[in-house]
Amino acid sequence: MTAASLFIESQHYVPDAGWTRGAYTVLRAGKVAAAFDYHVSRDFHVGQDVLYCQTGGGFVETLGHEFRVDAGQLAWIGNERRHTHRADPDDPWTLLWFRLEGPDAPSMREKLFGDGICRVTVSDGVAMQAWFDRLFHAMRGRSANLDLRLNQLVGEFLIMVDQARWSVASERIPDVLSAAMLAMRADLGRAWNSQDLADLTRISASQLRRLFAKHLRTSPHQWLLRERLTHAQALIVDSAMPLSEVAEICGFCDVYHFNREFKRSVGTPPAAWRRIELGAQRSSRRRTSEV
Repeated sequence: MTAASLFIESQHYVPDAGWTRGAYTVLRAGKVAAAFDYHVSRDFHVGQDVLYCQTGGGFVETLGHEFRVDAGQLAWIGNERRHTHRADPDDPWTLLWFRLEGPDAPSMREKLFGDGICRVTVSDGVAMQAWFDRLFHAMRGRSANLDLRLNQLVGEFLIMVDQARWSVASERIPDVLSAAMLAMRADLGRAWNSQDLADLTRISASQLRRLFAKHLRTSPHQWLLRERLTHAQALIVDSAMPLSEVAEICGFCDVYHFNREFKRSVGTPPAAWRRIELGAQRSSRRRTSEV
């Protein structure tokens, strides 16, 4: 057992000013072979800490959850709230870790883990080790494009966690789920409800919700809303159709409901969004004709 924690790798980085408002970076990264008394506790800290346990084990407390992390598991710590992590004194962990920062990083964590325990078992430990090797190499090198490289590495890491978290990347969408999706997409104007979908798929509403959550990571309601808004955008740009007609075709109960949901999701009311999009298209066509 290690008498004192051994910091095998320790890298720091300060990104260009303003970089983290629009892209991700890594502020710190390292590898530590922890001693039996290894313990970190903070009220808050910048960024989000991600720990990957190579050997041994330890404990993490974050976002109201306390849980164990064993070899081959990864934990994501919400640094915006009080958090701790400590080694198992009987079998201290060896950790690979990094500190992530970027635009609304807590929302990225919530997209991956929801409000549950931020822990996942990584089946491909070789790939995870290789990713950390690339991260350490990039941070040691301090190349001129390091900000871009770190943003790319963070993107690769998030995909790895997403695949490990859901473990359905290669699974085929079940026929019953495909049938529900095709039916709703073909008739967006219909006021679909749970009973309609249960009659269509011949499974219960709760079973269908579980399938949507597992394979599409959303609820039937949210999936349908996104499909309606996507179709509405196409109609707004590709036709002169009044917004009230767009709302009806896309299944919104009235134009006020449509305006509210569109602005909530897109950030701009549909009328303003149409003016902006069509103005950009006209400007693009003028530039093309002048060439």
